[in-house]
Amino acid sequence: MAKKNSSDDLTQMHRNARKRKRRRNIILAVCICAAAIAIIVAAVIILQKKVSSTYSSSDSSGVSSAEVTSGSISESISGSGTLASEDVESITIPSSVEIDTFYVEEGDTVEEGDLIATVTNSSILSAMSSVQSELDTLDGEIEAAADDEVSETITAGTAGRVKKIYAEEDTSVVTTMYSYGSLILLSLDGYMAVDIETDSLSAGDSVTVTTGDSDEYTGTVESVSDGTAVILITDNGPEYGDTVTVTDSSGTQAGTGTLYIHSEYAVTGYAGTVESISVSENESVSSGDTLITLTDTETSANYDALLKERETLEETLEALIKIYKEGGVCATQAGVVETLYDTSSSSSSVMGDTSTSSSSETTVADISAETTMTVTISVDESDILYISEGLEAEVTISSISDDAFSGTVSEISTTASSDSGVTTYSATVTIDKTDSMLSGMSASVVIIIEGVDNALLIPVDALYQTSSTSYVYTEYDEETGELSGMVEVVTGLSNSSYVEITSGLSEGDTVYYAASDSEDSSFDISGMMGGSSDFGGRSDFSGSDSTGTDTGGSMPGGDTTGGMPTMGN
Repeated sequence: MAKKNSSDDLTQMHRNARKRKRRRNIILAVCICAAAIAIIVAAVIILQKKVSSTYSSSDSSGVSSAEVTSGSISESISGSGTLASEDVESITIPSSVEIDTFYVEEGDTVEEGDLIATVTNSSILSAMSSVQSELDTLDGEIEAAADDEVSETITAGTAGRVKKIYAEEDTSVVTTMYSYGSLILLSLDGYMAVDIETDSLSAGDSVTVTTGDSDEYTGTVESVSDGTAVILITDNGPEYGDTVTVTDSSGTQAGTGTLYIHSEYAVTGYAGTVESISVSENESVSSGDTLITLTDTETSANYDALLKERETLEETLEALIKIYKEGGVCATQAGVVETLYDTSSSSSSVMGDTSTSSSSETTVADISAETTMTVTISVDESDILYISEGLEAEVTISSISDDAFSGTVSEISTTASSDSGVTTYSATVTIDKTDSMLSGMSASVVIIIEGVDNALLIPVDALYQTSSTSYVYTEYDEETGELSGMVEVVTGLSNSSYVEITSGLSEGDTVYYAASDSEDSSFDISGMMGGSSDFGGRSDFSGSDSTGTDTGGSMPGGDTTGGMPTMGN
């Protein structure tokens, strides 16, 4: 019995040992699985951190964030030019006066009244004698012309019918003549005419002409040439310049045109003011009939011209006497002598260089007041209408400093210049002069055409657009790389870096966006004034142009669907 128990105990021990071994194997397997799972989890976490780190950077494959910040933004037009002196006054003398000696040099500073040059006594006396002689001659001509008067009436030079009256009471004859080329139009042969394009009519055909008031007149085709028919109707009734319809004998419309006077006579004048008009349109007149009565006819045009000529000679004589009394030519304003002219030849020249001068006067010197300078830039035709006099501008002169000088648009030229199909205009900016500024220095100009202070600003890249709306993303899931929290916004001004948000966001809000290759994740608000392009163009509005018209646009990356871009690809 004892042996049997011993055998059973041994069997039981073997069984227990196997159980313990099996348990150890299970525990080992569980540990191995747990370790594997831990390794996998760690790898996933590391990968997620790596992805997050990558896509939170500012490179082309990541996402950037920016805080909505308050700042200043402006739209501008830029260009470049050279400095030129402003307020330059030219000192002139009669061309017959000879300069003896210059007492200044170019670049000298002078005060008003300082002696610039002396003249020869013989030339000044001769010039005064010549001018006085001309004045004496003019006085005789003026006395003879004093009795000349413009007739107080304008009469018909021939018989006809009044078809158009341009003259108006209390209006000068010159003003009416300048605007219309005549005072009254007469019809001489009794016909009004209209030209129409047609191939269905022949000379001599009878037609019906219907006016804009639905009045009908019987007309006759005078001639047909190269598809154009000339049709005549009576001048008694139809209105000059009326649009009429021509219908042929079968009742078919042949064409339309504008009535004109077939045989026109223009009544003209050159002086006086219209006091009254004695005729009316469509009235028949005979040769010699009074058409217009005038006032202000006491002097003739010849008399007025003689008086103006005498006034010019008086000014010349006064200048000569001033030179004679002062002993020479003096500075007419304080400043710097910019140019001296050699007057020894018949035409003035800048120390040997040819310069244009009038036949009656010679330029001696140019004096710059040295208070302001100008820069003139070319402006594209698409931008010129945005510029007006008085707009602020910033002028940078690199040879002096990187700091900008404040200026103002002082002049805009309406004369166009065209080169290779590109039309430009010019704008002049005036700045206060400093001692370091010299004529001819290169200068860059930024004209601020519109600006906003205390504007809510975000980077331009943060704005997404469709054809109908603009929006931003305010949330970003780092795990999925998905942008969300889409908020519609209303935009204002923009430049190359920033865009103004007028509605939809508040200061301190954060926006997320796909970063471009060159995008810097930091949102630096300093230096935001300006916004001009490198090519002198006007900064565009984002979302709406200057007239408020929606300009549309596409989202970064070419996505125009408005969907949420996923950055995890």
